[in-house]
Amino acid sequence: MKSILVRAGLLACLILLGCSYKGASAEVTWPSKCGAYGTIKPNQNPSFQHLNCLLTSAALEANIPPEVVKAVATKESGWKQFDGNGQPIISQDGGIGLMQITNQSGYDQQKLKYDINYNIQAGVEILSKMYQRTDLPKIKDAKPEVIENWYFPVMAYNGTKPANSPLYQSNGTRNVNAYQEQVFAFIERDSFLNDTKLSQYPFKTTDFEYDSNSDANIKFKKMEYILTDPLHPSRYLFQTGNQVVVTRDSVNLRSKPSSSSSIVSVLAKNTSLIIQGNFSYDQSLSSSNQFVWYPVKTPDQRVVGYISSAYIMKVGM
Repeated sequence: MKSILVRAGLLACLILLGCSYKGASAEVTWPSKCGAYGTIKPNQNPSFQHLNCLLTSAALEANIPPEVVKAVATKESGWKQFDGNGQPIISQDGGIGLMQITNQSGYDQQKLKYDINYNIQAGVEILSKMYQRTDLPKIKDAKPEVIENWYFPVMAYNGTKPANSPLYQSNGTRNVNAYQEQVFAFIERDSFLNDTKLSQYPFKTTDFEYDSNSDANIKFKKMEYILTDPLHPSRYLFQTGNQVVVTRDSVNLRSKPSSSSSIVSVLAKNTSLIIQGNFSYDQSLSSSNQFVWYPVKTPDQRVVGYISSAYIMKVGM
C-alpha cells in the first residue's frame, strides 16, 4: 500500500507541477499542460483524449512532430500502458508500457512500468537520440518539424536490422512490413485520415548493405536524400494569424472542437482560412480522433469555426 501511495503522490506532482524525472535528461514540464484532464489513476489507462494531450505535449517539448510520436505509440501498444487487469504491458522481448521501452538500463524500470508520463518521456528522449545520430540518412535541408525526416529515426527506435530495410534486397520492392513503414502508415491513417500521402524516399537497393541471414545492423551507403514530392511539416505548429488552405473538398467546419458538434459550413478544397488561436483536443474524452482542432475564420470574417488539423496546410507549403 505504501508504494501505491508514493506512486500516486509522484504522479500528482508530475501532472500538476511538471516536476523533473530523476534520471531523465532534462526537467519535464509538459504534463502540466494536461492538468485539465485531472490526475492519472494508478494502474489505469487515461482517457483517449487525455493520452492525446500527453503524447502531443511531450512531443512538442522534445521538438518532435506529434504525428510521429503518436504513431509510434499506436504501433507499440495501441496507446495502452496497462492491460485489462491493471498490470503493466510487457512484451515477450521485454518492452515496457505505452512506448514499449526495451533494453534501456538508464531508466528506472519500475517507473517505466507504472508511471505513464515517465514512460512517454523515455520514448520521446529515445526518439530524439535517434534523430541526433550521425550514422542515419537525412533529407537534404529538412528540419525536425518535417515528418518525413523522421523516417530513419523511427526505424532506429525499433532497430536498424535487415527486417526493417526499406527495400527487399532480393527484388527491390518496398518492404511494407518494415517497422517504420507501418508507423508512417499510421500517420497517414490517423493524423491525416487517409487524405494525405507522405513523400516517398527514392530508395535503391544499393543504398543499403546487409545480410538478410544475419542480425547485424544495416550499413547505410547513402546518407542524404532529395525528395521531389512535397514535404509535410507537423500540423501542430500553426500560430495565430497563419494563413492555411483546406486540402480536400467537402470539409466540415464545426461550431466546437468535436466531430459531434454542429456544422457551421462545408468548405471546398483550397478555401483560404486564418488561424485564430491555439489548437484544442476533441471535447469528447472517448473520441478516438488523434488530430486536433484549430479555431479559424475566412479572410472576410464571415465564417468562423473549428477545423480538423488533418485537412489544412500552411499556404506556400
